[in-house]
Amino acid sequence: MKKILFPILFVILGGFIVSAQTGTKRPAIVESIESTSNVVVKQAPELDELIDDYIKRKDSSSSGPYVGPGFRVQVFSSNAQRTAKDESLSIERRLRSAFPGYGVYRIYSSPFWKVRIGDFKTSADAQSFRAELIKAFPELRKETYTVRESRVSVR
Repeated sequence: MKKILFPILFVILGGFIVSAQTGTKRPAIVESIESTSNVVVKQAPELDELIDDYIKRKDSSSSGPYVGPGFRVQVFSSNAQRTAKDESLSIERRLRSAFPGYGVYRIYSSPFWKVRIGDFKTSADAQSFRAELIKAFPELRKETYTVRESRVSVR
């Protein structure tokens, strides 16, 4: 039992331990284990530095990207069995080259192939981009509209 428990404990705790050498406080779980048993947790100073760097970056970017409900612009939808897949791939490639900063999503939801672009927090942002998209690709005007998405990631 001890042969199995010690390696598991070592692996689990290895990622969470920050030593006193870096000036940060060790997690309460480690202090509890060390004070109530004969286990002493040791780790390389390099790992402490990596953990400190991660914590600092996490704290400085606490706002992070918005992830939640949002909008995208749908530019294609078809259920034509013989052509829809190839057509959606062609449109996806054209959009990726014309708008490299935007996410392009090719979706198969039986029996439809769809192509959507963008991750927008508001409908107004999606509508604004839609106007820009129609200027670049006027032939897509008929099929282009905004759609609500349950989960988008906006930076």
